[in-house]
Amino acid sequence: MTAEPVVEQAADPDGLRGFIAELEADGFEQIRPDAWQGPIRRSLVDGGHTAAERMTLYIRPSWPYLPPLIHVPGIASWHADQEALCIWQADDHSQRWTTLQGLYDRIDEWAAAAEHGFVGIENARNPEIYWQDATATVAGLVDIDTLIANRPNDGEHGEFHFIDAQSADGRHSPVVVYDLRPGAFTAMTGTPEGLTHHRQVRGRWFYRTSVPRPPSTLEELRTFLTDTQRRRLDRDLRDRPVVMFGLFWRNEAGLVATVLLSHLTDEQHRPYALVVLRPRGRDALLLRAGPDAAALQRTRVAVIGLGAIGSHVAEQLARAGIGRLGVIDADRLWPANLVRHAAPPGTPAATPKTTAMRDHLDQYPWVEIDTPDIGGGYAWTIDDLRTILGSADLTIDATGHAGLAELTAQVAATERRPFISVALFRGGSVARIRRQAQDDDTPLRQRRHVANYPEIPPLAEEAEYVGTETGCLAQVHNAPPVAVAIAAALAAETAIDHLTGRHDQPDEIIEVIRHGDPPFDQPGRLRSDDLPVTVDLSETARTTLRDAARAALPNEIGGVLLGCIIDGRPTIDRIVEIPNPDATPTAFRIPADATTAAVAQARDDDARLGYLGDWHSHPSGSPPSPRDLASMLATAPDSGVARPTLIIVHPTEEGDDIHAYTATPVGLRAAHICTAGDLPAVDHPHDE
Repeated sequence: MTAEPVVEQAADPDGLRGFIAELEADGFEQIRPDAWQGPIRRSLVDGGHTAAERMTLYIRPSWPYLPPLIHVPGIASWHADQEALCIWQADDHSQRWTTLQGLYDRIDEWAAAAEHGFVGIENARNPEIYWQDATATVAGLVDIDTLIANRPNDGEHGEFHFIDAQSADGRHSPVVVYDLRPGAFTAMTGTPEGLTHHRQVRGRWFYRTSVPRPPSTLEELRTFLTDTQRRRLDRDLRDRPVVMFGLFWRNEAGLVATVLLSHLTDEQHRPYALVVLRPRGRDALLLRAGPDAAALQRTRVAVIGLGAIGSHVAEQLARAGIGRLGVIDADRLWPANLVRHAAPPGTPAATPKTTAMRDHLDQYPWVEIDTPDIGGGYAWTIDDLRTILGSADLTIDATGHAGLAELTAQVAATERRPFISVALFRGGSVARIRRQAQDDDTPLRQRRHVANYPEIPPLAEEAEYVGTETGCLAQVHNAPPVAVAIAAALAAETAIDHLTGRHDQPDEIIEVIRHGDPPFDQPGRLRSDDLPVTVDLSETARTTLRDAARAALPNEIGGVLLGCIIDGRPTIDRIVEIPNPDATPTAFRIPADATTAAVAQARDDDARLGYLGDWHSHPSGSPPSPRDLASMLATAPDSGVARPTLIIVHPTEEGDDIHAYTATPVGLRAAHICTAGDLPAVDHPHDE
């Protein structure tokens, strides 16, 4: 027999050949093209899991990305699926199985864990994988922690009931689905609404405080019942044509069960189907809501605007575990809206957006949806905004209306309430999330004056919009659904970051989704280093630069820049010229200690002034030299300015060019010069 067929299907044929060689060197023999049988691992025998002397390894395609299956005859233990060891997590990418020793080590770990009942993550809640008797399977939706009596005693039994969930909602599935509910089924007359057949659909639970292992056959399940429980089960099977029953017990992971369904056939046969339980309870669903769910359950969020972005923000927050969600939007949904909306396809036309989202989010049982009481659903008055802000721990504006965002931020600042806005720009190419929720967050209305918060200019109208809608002639923004999802996810993450108190996110996020012109030319998060630097230069300082540079011709001249930092950017108010008799048309150097003396003298006159950088002229019109860069980098550590400014003046007969640069650790970065007024004069008290 040859191993070539299985090797040919491997992603790493040479690696698989090496593994097979290890197997055969350790006494394994090939018994079919994909299977090798060899000596049992002693830890399985010593742990009492099996008396077999040999085990079989089945090599699966796509080696090494899928581990081999391990068949151990007679094994009966938690995490053994019909004599196959379940020793690898489904998402295990360790590839420890690519060596025989790695495989043996994992088997030994499994055997050691089995001695302690598989505490921790290996303690599964799906014992149905060990069942061997059933010829069919059906699905059972269940909140297992509420299905049976609260903490029953060992040996107790009781009733639950079930309905045909498939026929109840009119949908069809290749799997028959039942909805299991606690308590006895109420007697009915006529056909129950939503059910296709009238039948008594009672179930029976049998509780044991513990079982030695998940049952794999009906007879084994019966042996785990008490005598009283077995008699009750036999009576149900004798008296009821349809019987669902289950053995329930607790392990380290919680309550688990093996549940069966039996229908009496016309030939008086009783085939059994395994009911594969799938969670639908609140706590089970919250397990997938993420690690912040417990904290978010105690929070309230209001979302203004349930359009494309806002609907997805609301859904993301609901999925994450928010306890209460206020939704505000007076608009209705139409078929065209659903292309980018979180509401499901097929939502009836003219459904209010708040109603559509309430219905859609009903699948998350932990979130309470409400609508703050404001006039007509429009949040455009200060009183309405106060109501909304006061109703929530955080308010999010997703309308995309800059005016409403700034108005809400202004009211939020007055009321000291946290606020976030989210919007898309430039045809959906750029997303921006603004937070005004913490003491050090710059208020929104001040950000247009601060260099760290750039404006996002629109594209040409034909690129920004795709047309207008009939009826209101509203322009349709050209943002694609993926951009909407990205913006909503960033806003939701920023909200969760604030609500959980992590505060890892900055107060403004600009995400470039599709590149454009600078600074939006690189996809990804826009950092402060990516932003254009602006230097404010007073009119007086500009005039001084020009006059000094022209007067020094043909030689270079220079000095220091004095001023202060306003709104995060340097404001140069005064120019100090420092003579150097050794200057030439291509060289200038500030004498030692001259800068310190110039700054001290200026501060005696105006304490607001400080060192901001250097300046000098280049009559040749050349750009900054390597010596200029070295000088600025050497100056920075002792100057008290993180990134000092360098101004180069090019004096000519026709006029003067003035260029500004910011010194960074990796070089000089061009800066934009904005002409500003002089600093207001300060009064100096007269000496008495």
